[in-house]
Amino acid sequence: MVHQIILKDSVLADLQQICLGVYDAGQKLTVEELLEKMMDHPEVPIHYPYHHFIMPAALLTLAAMEQSEPREALEEMLDTAKTRSLQVPGGVCGNFGACGAGVGAGIFMSVWTQTTPVSGKTWQWCNELTGLCLQKIASVEGPRCCKRTAYLSVSESVPYINEKLGLHLQNSPRVVCKYYEKNKECRHGECPYYPLNDKD
Repeated sequence: MVHQIILKDSVLADLQQICLGVYDAGQKLTVEELLEKMMDHPEVPIHYPYHHFIMPAALLTLAAMEQSEPREALEEMLDTAKTRSLQVPGGVCGNFGACGAGVGAGIFMSVWTQTTPVSGKTWQWCNELTGLCLQKIASVEGPRCCKRTAYLSVSESVPYINEKLGLHLQNSPRVVCKYYEKNKECRHGECPYYPLNDKD
């Protein structure tokens, strides 16, 4: 029996409002901190395609804040990212071999640089960024974990984005997962973000 995946418009709207609230407040956050603000939404499960939007939304919001983009421009970019992320199916990590967190980083790059299928240099950047994220995600065996793959994608994507786009997005110096108890498939000590792996 195939589980039907339904994404609620209300939850997607809430995730956008979290991003816009951070923008409006001028909060200085790392990418992981903004990811977690969205992942903490009570209707975002441990695994679910909402994460396919959460990734580009966090990156777009913090990039827009750094570049002093108008709020309306951020709203438009978030809408575009949402539309694109909704085309990335649930279970794409195992069924297609392309985790939505890595694809979400590529969506960010595409939206931010206004890349299309006939673009040149930025077409390369979008694909290279996604590829780097997928390689990083694959450095830890399955099963799935949307939190782990999001953190892995951010660790790989932020340095690349900063280099290519001249931005100064920030990673958290140390990420410790707070979601593992809700994940029946958690890899525990084999995950780099498992609390007992934190040495300090």
